[in-house]
Amino acid sequence: MQAQKRLQKTAIAAALLAIAFEAPAQTLEEVVVTAQHREENLQDVPIAITAIGAEELRTADISDLNSISVRTPGFSMGTFTPAQPQLFIRGVGSNADGAAEDQSVVVFLDGVYVGRTAGQAFDLFDLERIEVLRGPQGTLYGKNAAGGAINLVSQKPSETFSGALELSAGDLGYFSTRGKVSGPLSDTLFGKVSFTYKERDGYVDSLVANLDDFNAYESQGIRAQLLGRPSDTMEWLLTVDASDDSRTGPGRSVGDQFLQATIAGLGGFAPGFYQNMLTQEPSSDVDSQGVSLQMDWDLGNGTLTSITAYREANAKVTDIAFGVAFQYLGLGSLDNSVDESSSQFSQEIRYATDLSDTLFLQTGVYYLNEDVDRLESLDIVCGNLCAGFSNNFYNASNPLPLYGSADQTNETNSYGVFAQAQWSVNDRTDVTLGARYTRETKDATNFGRPDGAFAILAPYDVKMDESWSAFTPKAAINYQLSEDVMAYASVSTGFKSGGFQGLAPTGIAASTPFDEENVTTYELGLKGTLLDGAMRFNGAVFSSDYEDLQVLVLTVQPDGLPGPQLTANAGEAEITGIELEAQWQVTDMLQLAATYANLDTEYTQLDNDLAVNEGNLLRNAPENAYSISAIFDMPLASGASLNARVDFSHKDDAYQDIPNQEAAKMIEYDVVNLRAAYVAEGAQWEVAAWVKNATDEEYLLHNSVLNPGLAQLPLPAAPRTVGVTATWNFGE
Repeated sequence: MQAQKRLQKTAIAAALLAIAFEAPAQTLEEVVVTAQHREENLQDVPIAITAIGAEELRTADISDLNSISVRTPGFSMGTFTPAQPQLFIRGVGSNADGAAEDQSVVVFLDGVYVGRTAGQAFDLFDLERIEVLRGPQGTLYGKNAAGGAINLVSQKPSETFSGALELSAGDLGYFSTRGKVSGPLSDTLFGKVSFTYKERDGYVDSLVANLDDFNAYESQGIRAQLLGRPSDTMEWLLTVDASDDSRTGPGRSVGDQFLQATIAGLGGFAPGFYQNMLTQEPSSDVDSQGVSLQMDWDLGNGTLTSITAYREANAKVTDIAFGVAFQYLGLGSLDNSVDESSSQFSQEIRYATDLSDTLFLQTGVYYLNEDVDRLESLDIVCGNLCAGFSNNFYNASNPLPLYGSADQTNETNSYGVFAQAQWSVNDRTDVTLGARYTRETKDATNFGRPDGAFAILAPYDVKMDESWSAFTPKAAINYQLSEDVMAYASVSTGFKSGGFQGLAPTGIAASTPFDEENVTTYELGLKGTLLDGAMRFNGAVFSSDYEDLQVLVLTVQPDGLPGPQLTANAGEAEITGIELEAQWQVTDMLQLAATYANLDTEYTQLDNDLAVNEGNLLRNAPENAYSISAIFDMPLASGASLNARVDFSHKDDAYQDIPNQEAAKMIEYDVVNLRAAYVAEGAQWEVAAWVKNATDEEYLLHNSVLNPGLAQLPLPAAPRTVGVTATWNFGE
């Protein structure tokens, strides 16, 4: 099988090289980003950034965060539940989900911080581009991003009437439609409405019940915008969006370690990769909505920007995690139910000005208020295989009691003031200096009910409050080695505030805060173009030092049963890495793109019970990850064209816990996606056929274990799927 894969890759590479030199290449288009809150050429920004434009988002069908991660060096993610994507950049992220816990990699939609992970579970559509900023972004971004930031930039209303409608259908009952219409409402007012809807059947089925639709989904979203230009010196943009995502998931499989052997011994069979032993379906229902107003005033000597936003997110998730192998050999499920609602208000004000011909300054203030209500419970429920087993804790007519539940609330108030200046020392050299001061307070409550004798040992009702603050400076210098090549060096810092536990075993654990995490990253980068602008390359080497890195730790109860997962400070960690990106317009008809990342991660200092894990690798940090894309565009004599693209991605093994247990590992995988399209003259319409996971690779979206190695909780990705998409563009 491996030899066949190598042969396929060699054949593809040979074919691409044969085509590569048939015709002269065109110049690549300039990529404009707003990573530093102003429009700049990607090649001029001294930050490691991956930018994905609207056309690639459409043709590569990038519609969720996981699709971004496989095309971005150093970016990995897991999907614990549909309401809890776990984002990791350069080995740093967060698995915490309590009401008073935050993320290390943050998402911004049109400049607005999206707080809770449930609020990030929306379909990515109608976007101008996506920008992934790797490493700490501690100066210009609200709610400091210790690991990195993901900017989602939507398309603004157009000044001329235009629109598009897209319909897709495929196997597994897949159906999708997306559309938009945009144009002028008056000489100074422009509008746009866009929508998305998609559904698909599941691909995991049960061996013991008539259930075969695990991981099915139905999602929909809408975005409306008004853009006003009442004068030459003012522009405002009002955005309203809403989305809903419902899934029969997470639909986990059984796993291939402890339980496979156990079930085979009991029943004489071993479940397949897309099979489980569930007798009931999990569920996830997530909805989010928001409104924002951005106003830009040209004051003559500078620009004043205000972004006012309000967002809400609600999530109801029941995770049926079959596979708990009790010490008495009774098999059942550990069910985790979450009912969470959150709301947030944010206000950011920035002022940008050219103090002189060589000095540009940005200053600003930021405020966020976030309220979260979260009820989480754990249940032990026995499955079909428990019939006939009994012990002091379980019999068929009296299932094991609830682990317990925690009713949590939290109010966060975050304040920030920042400034960043760029000084053009000469025609070749720019120096950037910036800093931010952040203060964050959290007022939380936690009401724990044991409802049994396991995870929550005694009832508690606690109130707590704490505050954290940090000063996060940044310095960078970039030097133009030639007209087309720039080198930079930077030192940046980041901060993520502390918090309080969610589902905790005791009142003391619930009310004792964990500390903030801090990071310092040293980075050297090289950006440039070659071959008269036909090739663009970006590279970075970096080293990051983390202190008090927040990690999720699985606990074990005195009776040996798994306890709740608690957030702890891991002491110190070191991360070094290399990241490479390149695009090459080989000929008028062929473009190649590639990314590569190498990560070397290590917990260098761990305290107390975690000390035995010193030297282990960080979570979601594959040593090697790379992607290769080939995009073909062949014009026809009729004025139409034929388009095709091949996308290949690879990720090495990645551990999912501090002990680096093999059973909790994301096994390395290779995924190939294919697309071919006929585009009519003038691009008025297009018909495309596509294949996702063309080699039918069996790989995971997430994996974890219940201590001490009781069972795996693997979440398989979808098998090979095929379909067609028709697109109609209209207007000017």
